[in-house]
Amino acid sequence: MKNMILKSALVFTVVSTVININAQQDYQFANSAFNPYLLNPAAGGMTDVMQFEITSRSQWLGYDGGPRTFLASGNSQFAFKKGEKNVLSEFNVKDEKLFEGPKVTIAKKKHVVGGKIWNDNIGPFSKTSFQGSYAYHLPLSKKLNFGVGIGLGMSNFSLDQNKVNLYQTDDNTYNQFLGNSSQQNLGDAQAGFVVYGEKFYFGFSSSQILKNSVVLNSIMTGSNFNRHYFTMMKYKFALTKTLNLEPSLIVKSVSNSPLSLDFGARIITKNRSWASIQYRSGNSLIFQVGSNLLKNLYICYAYEQSTGKLRVASNGTHEIQLGFYLGKNRNMEDELKDGKKKEEKAQENKQ
Repeated sequence: MKNMILKSALVFTVVSTVININAQQDYQFANSAFNPYLLNPAAGGMTDVMQFEITSRSQWLGYDGGPRTFLASGNSQFAFKKGEKNVLSEFNVKDEKLFEGPKVTIAKKKHVVGGKIWNDNIGPFSKTSFQGSYAYHLPLSKKLNFGVGIGLGMSNFSLDQNKVNLYQTDDNTYNQFLGNSSQQNLGDAQAGFVVYGEKFYFGFSSSQILKNSVVLNSIMTGSNFNRHYFTMMKYKFALTKTLNLEPSLIVKSVSNSPLSLDFGARIITKNRSWASIQYRSGNSLIFQVGSNLLKNLYICYAYEQSTGKLRVASNGTHEIQLGFYLGKNRNMEDELKDGKKKEEKAQENKQ
């Protein structure tokens, strides 16, 4: 009985220290306002192209064991019935270097599939997850669409013995019960809804819905993967013909923790390049730049500087995203037909 109490107390102390050191257990990215699918399984497929993205985020640079996050995601509309026409559109058919980004499409029904795989590391703790999602969108009006989505997946939470430095190297209790690689496999779910137009977006979602308990080597630690709630809204204002302003707000909520707010704005030029500044309440300032590049690629870089008491020690956070848009194949036959029609109309106008 005494040994069991010692085991449980040890695991509870170690795991709670890491899991509860920050109320935000789920990943967070500076790029979430640009790609809402990262937080909401219903937010994929808002344009008529596939979108793929990989993101790398590094915190506490210069310190061994600082938080590191990697995520790869993709989403696309798909034809639900056999014989249904291709739901994707041609994109950047001229192969422009600084191409215009895809436009949001509305007033149509959409079936959307997507997936994410990510890895979170901090010190000896690591969480690797994958998730598949499905969403259905339908028009509320000519200017608004509504969508609902769900994501289901698996996670592996583990403790790496090689990254643990003990004050007492002969700690028999630790060596016996946590000295081996301790890990836990668990299923989980995410769900959300969106309302959006060509310029407007509102979404609400929740992650870690099952609120799994942390259990290592069959020992219940008393810690949980708490539910997270995300509310996001943004609106794009046209300042000039080539310049847009897009303010955004993300509200993050976790049980027994204060609200976290990310708010800021992007300046977008010709729907091709952008720069933004965001503020994370009580935590940091985020500066980001990005641009569409040749062959449907885009890249974003964000630097996050802490504004709290740890601003000197944290050394800032660096985040980079590389994405790719993919539309349907170029239809030369249709283009030739359209060209002939234009020529015929031009000749008719001359006559």
